[in-house]
Amino acid sequence: MTRLRIHFVKKEVAGSGSMTISQIGGINNTGERWVITAEKAIEGITHGNWEFFILENHHEISVTVIHSTKGIPNLTAIGEGYLHNLLEDLPEIKNEIVY
Repeated sequence: MTRLRIHFVKKEVAGSGSMTISQIGGINNTGERWVITAEKAIEGITHGNWEFFILENHHEISVTVIHSTKGIPNLTAIGEGYLHNLLEDLPEIKNEIVY
């Protein structure tokens, strides 16, 4: 299993005004930037190929897959004492090539 830290995201606002994460990215242990779609990340988590995390106040917070009330899978990172998706607090991806 590959374990990667997420440094930045691409956010999209749905018609209902809700926010979703459409891409995630970071820097791997060799210093290379990586960016993938949320769909590929969800697939990788679901199949046990990838594990993602973010750092919040020097604590690792796992990124998991949750399903909306309509059954749509989404990425989320909820830390202890937080009520919102901490992925939404990460900086936006700028002009990246998505794999």
